[in-house]
Amino acid sequence: MKKILLINIALFSSLLYADGSVAYKKCSSCHGANGEKAALGKSKILKDMTKAEIATALNGYKDGSYGGASKAVMTAQVKDLSATDVKEISELIGK
Repeated sequence: MKKILLINIALFSSLLYADGSVAYKKCSSCHGANGEKAALGKSKILKDMTKAEIATALNGYKDGSYGGASKAVMTAQVKDLSATDVKEISELIGK
C-alpha cells in the first residue's frame, strides 16, 4: 500500500511539472492562476502576452535587460528558473 501511494504521488507530481504548473505556482500568487491579474496593479496581464513575449520578459529579468518598476521584485523571483522552467511557463500562460 505504501509503495502504491508513493508511486501515485510521484506520478501526480510529474504530471504537474509536465504542464508547467509547478514552475508557475509561485507566479500565480501575484499574476493569478491563469495569468489574468496585473501583479501589484502594475504589470502586464500575462494571459494577453504571447509565449515569446513571456519568455523574453522572464529571460530579461534574469539577465537584467528587461523591466521597469517591478524589475527588482521580478529579478529575485526568476533568478532560480531554469531554461526549461521559462519554456514551460511561457507555454502554459502565453497565447
